[in-house]
Amino acid sequence: MHVKPIVTLLEANEIVYAVGGSLLLYLKGLPVSPNDMDILVEPEQFARAKRTLQNMAVISEDKLPQDRFQTKSCTTFTMSDGLQVDLMAGFAVSYGGNVLEMPFTAVRNQTIAGVLPLSSMEAWYIMYWLLPGKEGKRSVMEQYFRSSGLKDRHYLQQALEFELPEGASAAIQDLLTYEETELNLSQNKFIATT
Repeated sequence: MHVKPIVTLLEANEIVYAVGGSLLLYLKGLPVSPNDMDILVEPEQFARAKRTLQNMAVISEDKLPQDRFQTKSCTTFTMSDGLQVDLMAGFAVSYGGNVLEMPFTAVRNQTIAGVLPLSSMEAWYIMYWLLPGKEGKRSVMEQYFRSSGLKDRHYLQQALEFELPEGASAAIQDLLTYEETELNLSQNKFIATT
């Protein structure tokens, strides 16, 4: 994926953004193949980000909230090299009569693509519980959390306050318990000094 021109354009226009979705997982080293670039911005930056990306796109299409996707603002762009970019503000998903909006996070992390602001993996994990067909991504994320730890555990704790789909609360609680157990084990090891 040729994301550098997009990133350069957003940053030249001083747009605060975060990379999410499968590209986020790929940049974190998870075994997924991203087929598009999800970019999240704050609602007040959406119009400016949209104008900026339209200058580069060959096709753009506004997506209205429908079915499971209740994102407040969403435009899909097709770039001249074929890259599809989904620009979103207020990314939200409906489930069981409820709507959950993902919090905006933009944490700059060193990645293979350079320094990029990345969304919270824990927040995406919760959203992947609300979307159909994301079992594979959830599974690799769970493995990642078990080996690398949780960075934004507070999002998982907050999610437990909602009525989540069957299995979600148990999986989230399991991750939180696993990390607490690992932390306790690492603190209770013998330490040899000379």
